[in-house]
Amino acid sequence: MDNIITGAIAVAIFLAFAGGLAVSIGEIPFILIVVIVGIMLCIDFYESAKEGLQQENEKKSSSEV
Repeated sequence: MDNIITGAIAVAIFLAFAGGLAVSIGEIPFILIVVIVGIMLCIDFYESAKEGLQQENEKKSSSEV
């Protein structure tokens, strides 16, 4: 659970930083790159968090047996 919290904080900080750069630079190609990388980051974070929760649940269920 700690990994999800710290990961979400890291994603939020990166998106704020990269989004701020995209707005301040204002060039369309850079904005597109930031948007695409942000989407890929969110997808990867979601998949990693989902996998981590599954492993955590499997570890709990195997220790109960």
